Amino acid sequence: MKSGAGWLVMVALACAAGCSPMQHVVAPVKRMVLDPKREFDRTPEPAAPDYRDARYWASLPDKRDGADATPIGMRNRQADASVDVFYIHPTTYFTRAGWNQPLDDEDANRGTEFTLRAQASAFNDVGRIYAPQYRQMTLNGYLSASDGDRDKALDLAYRDVRAAFEVFLTQWSHGRPFIIAAHSQGSGHGLRLISELMSDVGSDPALRKRLVAAYLIGAPVPRDALAETVPGVPLCASPEQTGCAVFYNAIEAGAFEPGERPKRFERVRAWYPGGFRTVERPSLLCVNPVTWRADQESSPLSAHLGALHAERNRPLPEPQPRRVSARCDGDGLLQTTLPDGEWRQWWFGGDQHVNDYQLFYMDIRANAAQRVAAFGHRAVAAPAAAAADAPKAKPRKPARPR
Repeated sequence: MKSGAGWLVMVALACAAGCSPMQHVVAPVKRMVLDPKREFDRTPEPAAPDYRDARYWASLPDKRDGADATPIGMRNRQADASVDVFYIHPTTYFTRAGWNQPLDDEDANRGTEFTLRAQASAFNDVGRIYAPQYRQMTLNGYLSASDGDRDKALDLAYRDVRAAFEVFLTQWSHGRPFIIAAHSQGSGHGLRLISELMSDVGSDPALRKRLVAAYLIGAPVPRDALAETVPGVPLCASPEQTGCAVFYNAIEAGAFEPGERPKRFERVRAWYPGGFRTVERPSLLCVNPVTWRADQESSPLSAHLGALHAERNRPLPEPQPRRVSARCDGDGLLQTTLPDGEWRQWWFGGDQHVNDYQLFYMDIRANAAQRVAAFGHRAVAAPAAAAADAPKAKPRKPARPR
């Protein structure tokens, strides 16, 4: 990271969780030191990528990259995978210099490489992983007082994601089933992608037949947005359901008083067909990543398959099973018991956003395999059922003797 970038991330996350009791001091300082320097329209737009060029992809199945990483004892099976995974990385660009990342920014690209190891690699047991670099909005954009500028920066980032997905479909996927996986900013773009391309209001609803599942983790999506934004794509309600979407936002159980929540969930800027809307204190979509059910039942420690504490420039460690219990609360936040030791960082402020994937890494890995297997069984069963339901030919009358 550039000098001071680590401090910037800590301050940003602390303010996202809630800057009180010094809010009256922090607010003007935040605008001065964290807001992007210029309005969006006065900021030069970074050069656009050409996704036909492999250089603009952070991960490809035949490229050596972070998505190839595996925990101890696991295998990278991309070469033999029957499905594809389109992964949209979270925010890794931390600067006031501009609203959107120039794709040659080395610090941001190193951050993206880490997310491939810590998140996208969870899918390399079942899928070939494709992850575009895109002109992501800077973290500072989330802290800006200007909703209009933030919306424009997110629109620009989304244009890249959609362009990459269209190249993915035409150049590589060729009709194969796919998973959409994402985190944070990437999940917001993933939701919009599904809405515009494969929902009932999208341009190609038939494309949804190839969707194994969408893991849109770490994005605060209001419950009422599901039916309006992605009609035809339900919330996943069981571990083997396909064609559905998973959402959750992890917080540390007991870190907040009843009725309190991290600051970033007080006022959510959510995308709906037709544009962004501000929603005050929304109830959020939540699927428990241990039970894979959209209820408020708490999962036992014994059911947790394993957290994985990834660190930069180190191999992925051995998973830590039976360490986490999780429960979707009434507000749609995932109340999570946090393992002791290296998982506790003072500046998280109870919001476990950066650990959304890592706390449930092995659960995600196993569930992706469950859904892929279920999708394969249904794909095989469908032609057989169609043949059974097809109208039978009428028996031919015997020929009359001559």
